Amino acid sequence: MRTKLVFLSLALILVYLFAGHSSSAFARSGQKLYIAVNDQRLSFADAQPEKRASTVFVPVRDMAAAMNLKVEAAGPKVRLSGKTKSVTLLVKENKAVKPGGQRIELWLFVQNGRLMVPLSFLAAYFGYELASYPELPMMRMTNGGAKLDGGEFVKREKARIDQEEAARKLPIYLTFDDGPTAHTMELLDILDEHGAKATFFMLGPGISGYPEAVKRMAAEGHRLGLHGMTHDVKKFYKTPQTALNEMNEANSRLKKAANVTATLIRTPYGSKPYFTKEYRDAAAKAGYHLWDWNVDTDDWMYKKQPDKLLSKLVQDVRALKKKGTAPVVLLHDRSATIALLPRILDALEDEGYKFVAIDEKMEPLNFWQDRR
Repeated sequence: MRTKLVFLSLALILVYLFAGHSSSAFARSGQKLYIAVNDQRLSFADAQPEKRASTVFVPVRDMAAAMNLKVEAAGPKVRLSGKTKSVTLLVKENKAVKPGGQRIELWLFVQNGRLMVPLSFLAAYFGYELASYPELPMMRMTNGGAKLDGGEFVKREKARIDQEEAARKLPIYLTFDDGPTAHTMELLDILDEHGAKATFFMLGPGISGYPEAVKRMAAEGHRLGLHGMTHDVKKFYKTPQTALNEMNEANSRLKKAANVTATLIRTPYGSKPYFTKEYRDAAAKAGYHLWDWNVDTDDWMYKKQPDKLLSKLVQDVRALKKKGTAPVVLLHDRSATIALLPRILDALEDEGYKFVAIDEKMEPLNFWQDRR
């Protein structure tokens, strides 16, 4: 059996040039890297694959197990043995040693106590082909033991990764007040492009004026809620019964427009200070659930300052994330907000959120902490 001695420098002063494989699939900073051997995607515990410059590094012991290599460690030496060839990695800290015989220079580092080596070195030395895919943040090593071709493998793994990443994301609840309007169809187009669901607290006149938009909301899985009829403080909050009458009338129009009814309500300008216990008791008795918000974008105020709105929104959402609180975001169905919406969605996706509609079974969030 032929054995080679490979010398590694932990000072990161040696440049890895062995196989020259560029991992162009991992273009996005901070993106999770996946590694597969033949048809099996690998799991890593103590140390994770990591891209530095154009090279992907992997924990050598985990990779050896997946490649059916025997690992023997003795002091600074780590020996990897396959069926036909072996290699000894001689780890020398802070300096390079000139050995007799062939020398292969590797750039390496230690992550969580695990030695990280270039994936392309392992693949090339032990006779694997190494492939990356534009559709996946993954590199795959094959040596004839794979049953799935490239297309089949990509299709399977993309579905798995999409499902796993969706499950890992945190929920965020985007809510839009004061619609429907002439802009609502555009708003729905943007949400659809991002696979985003939202909750709409709608006014009765808008429901009657734009029934096709309301039908589309319902058909595409958004949550429909009520915002009353007048949006006038003096009229809406005149008595508990006037407030209830407005919600009931809006609900009647919703039924006529889309053949659905709603139990979620949001009162004009939020429930404090006007929607006191007497009002809330009447609404709860009628089967309504009161929702406010915990992130106010102030989009009415920043309609000509989109960068400021976006910065404030991200800052507020990050503050809630630290507390472990799901954001319920107040937005409005108006042209300036809709123009900024693609950037809002991109920014929140980058923060790790998925856009979910409020569920009627959820405990309501409101300023009174009334959980009915």
